[in-house]
Amino acid sequence: MRNYVRCALLATSTLVATVVAAAGPAKPQKRTNFSPIVDTRGDISFPARFPEGYQHIGTWAVLGAEGVADTHNVYARPKDVIYFRKNGRFPDGAVIIKEVLEAIGSGHTTGKAYWGERGKTWFVMVKDTHGRFTTNPLWGDGWGWAQFDPKDRSRQIATNYKTDCLQCHVPAREMDWIYVYAYPALGEKALRFTPEAARTGGLKAGEGHRVAVADDASSGTSTTAEQRKVLAGKQLFDSACMACHSIKAGEHGIGPSLFGVIGRMAGSAPGYAYSDAMRNAGVTWITENMVKHLMDTRGFIPGNRMGSMFKGVSTSNDGDSIAAYLATLK
Repeated sequence: MRNYVRCALLATSTLVATVVAAAGPAKPQKRTNFSPIVDTRGDISFPARFPEGYQHIGTWAVLGAEGVADTHNVYARPKDVIYFRKNGRFPDGAVIIKEVLEAIGSGHTTGKAYWGERGKTWFVMVKDTHGRFTTNPLWGDGWGWAQFDPKDRSRQIATNYKTDCLQCHVPAREMDWIYVYAYPALGEKALRFTPEAARTGGLKAGEGHRVAVADDASSGTSTTAEQRKVLAGKQLFDSACMACHSIKAGEHGIGPSLFGVIGRMAGSAPGYAYSDAMRNAGVTWITENMVKHLMDTRGFIPGNRMGSMFKGVSTSNDGDSIAAYLATLK
């Protein structure tokens, strides 16, 4: 019986050729022995019966310009939690799941409160202590990495863990790429990694908060409108941007260093692994373009990674203030 070969371009931009016999569809790949959600090619599936068989281990609240922008709920299997509490590391085949929700908030008797509402994405990591899938670009550094469409969890959308996933985990390299200190269920062996700044309160006076910038009457000095804009921009940057971006030359984190960014071509800072969308955008970061990007992080340069993590500032004045502050970093 004649076979037909057809090629489909998946949403992950990976070209996959599948041979389909006229007698029926091809059989699915077998699962591996070490993980029921990983097939023999290393493709990771979202656990079909989640949240059954998983426990919540911790939640992140990620700040935006006007409060909490996202909540990140993290889950693991109870047996993996028990193993970590005993050994201080995750066992082979351990599964970590993170649900990212867009946060909303309102006034409550306890004050302004925020909670997750609309799903933004899902991440799944599978521990691999044996380096099993050396030719699969979603495996490396001891883990399998996957990201799933929030509206269709059967659709895996990451293409390469180094460009799509790893950058967000660089500060946690000493913790096997997982920010274990944020997950109380993992016990003392995880909490010992808590950053000193967090233990001591971290922020200096005036940092990380939207406070009014006024003239310093006590010293007899005054600030210009441009100086006030720069100061406001720094405060916005500290609360909304600093978690991902450094202001030191060449010091990249989740995002690239923003030292000298104004006047620079998008996607051109040496040493940072940009997405194809950013690297090929052809955009120069003049003030006008920076404000447009900050106002519409998903739409100004479609497909860039920042758009999936930060929805942008709420007003053009905020964007203009941040751009004014960035212009001083040189």
